Amino acid sequence: MAADEEIKFMRRCLDLAGRAEGLTYPNPLVGSVIVHQGRIIGEGYHLKAGGPHAEVCAVRSAGGSDIPLSSVLYVNLEPCSHFGRTPPCTDLIIRSGIKKVIIGTTDTSEKVSGNGIRTLAEAGVEVITGVLEKESRWINRRFFTFHEKKRPYIILKWAESADGFIDFRRDDTSRKRPYWISGEAERVLVHKWRADEQSILIGAKTLSADDPRLNIRAWAGEDPLRLVLSSSGLVDTGSALFNIPGRNIVFTHNDKLQIRGTEIIILNREQDSSRQIAAFLFSEGIQSLIVEGGAQVLNHFISTGLWDEARIFYGKESFHEGVKAPYIKGLTISEKIYSNSILKIIENKA
Repeated sequence: MAADEEIKFMRRCLDLAGRAEGLTYPNPLVGSVIVHQGRIIGEGYHLKAGGPHAEVCAVRSAGGSDIPLSSVLYVNLEPCSHFGRTPPCTDLIIRSGIKKVIIGTTDTSEKVSGNGIRTLAEAGVEVITGVLEKESRWINRRFFTFHEKKRPYIILKWAESADGFIDFRRDDTSRKRPYWISGEAERVLVHKWRADEQSILIGAKTLSADDPRLNIRAWAGEDPLRLVLSSSGLVDTGSALFNIPGRNIVFTHNDKLQIRGTEIIILNREQDSSRQIAAFLFSEGIQSLIVEGGAQVLNHFISTGLWDEARIFYGKESFHEGVKAPYIKGLTISEKIYSNSILKIIENKA
């Protein structure tokens, strides 16, 4: 069992790593601290692919070649031992003279996969692994899912009324707009979520009913890749989505569909659409997908079991009729109360 001091400093690594959520793709989230005689003397985190890794930032802030030999380096993910956009972190650690490294979890991607630990050990560095391993894997759940399952990490998101409806009953006179079940704070949070993920998916019915832009307006960050699933290909091409900057893709069974400035991916009717979308995103190097509806698309991903996390806002108002919210089973890992709703986050344990 890890000592209290090891847990404390690993938590600091995780806190640092989380500062760059949504910014490091395709790289993982990594934070590192260097400790001497129970005190942090250097720390840092990886901010952007191509930039210095967390261990490099920590060594630099600790004084580089002047680091006391009895110092301990903490890092939430196994240091790399290969040349990529930057040199191997293991080489820097060895040159620094640090003789003890404590790691949250191993890096299971093909380029690392234990090689960093072996390199350090062969150089005489004491290596301890598995400190806050569950938390260290969780913060990089997108990275691990992509490399281990060969697909993006998939988040389902919706809001439902107090009586279990995802939308009110609409008629021909209904204006194109979303009906807000949640409040302003929740809407800002959703924009943060979009900034954290690399792609976002809706169905053609949601596109027609709500006319969403699927970009980031209430948060800073990169807009996600925008995806629409429409089996028939009956897509409202006048929607705002197709008239703002950014990359759009429509997945359909309609091989005649054409939309100017939009990529059309023809799906195989003999295979689940969800799995074909996941496979396409993996081929594009996309590590995460947030599915924002509507009910038909959400239910499809639930029925195929192709989801990792669900984020559901439960509102206070009743609709009495409308579109039924999806039914989902999983482990509730957190709940948070907002002024207009309760947010539950559910993990797929199947």
